Amino acid sequence: MTESNPNTAEINVGESAGEFPLWAAKEALKAAESALAETDKSRESLTKTAASLIGWSLPLSVVFGGVVFAQTLTLPQKTAGAVGFLLTTAAVLKAFQALRIRDWANGGLAPSQWFWLIENPPPEASSLYITVERLKSLDNALHKNDKYIEICAKHVRHSWLLLLAMPVFAFVAALLAVLIF
Repeated sequence: MTESNPNTAEINVGESAGEFPLWAAKEALKAAESALAETDKSRESLTKTAASLIGWSLPLSVVFGGVVFAQTLTLPQKTAGAVGFLLTTAAVLKAFQALRIRDWANGGLAPSQWFWLIENPPPEASSLYITVERLKSLDNALHKNDKYIEICAKHVRHSWLLLLAMPVFAFVAALLAVLIF
């Protein structure tokens, strides 16, 4: 729609009146699809980090587990190995928890929903109606995926914390073993 003013040139004000809701819904749909793509990137990044943490922690836990049973090592060394084993194993388990989440939402209408809409169109069916339904579906997917991202991030943070704290706790355990025994 353009407005005419004798003192200025015509100005295009974009969609208005009856066309505005459909235009706004389409713009919201673009923003929601973009946000869903970002959650996919976050998920991918977190799962890669969790897999890397497992790759570092698992061999360490095997080595520390072996230290506990070594005949030639002293009690403080075995104590440090035991603490290292426990913390690296806990880091592996926490990272694994991040990888276990599999119920991610894609935010689209399922084919069965499309078939139902095609075969039984509701009285209010229109391109605006379909766009709004897709927008609702994306909104639900975003909320669901955001919760999963938070859970994944929590497990990855805990795994990092356990792995990074391991040397300090192992040292303290060895020191206490020296002082007590």
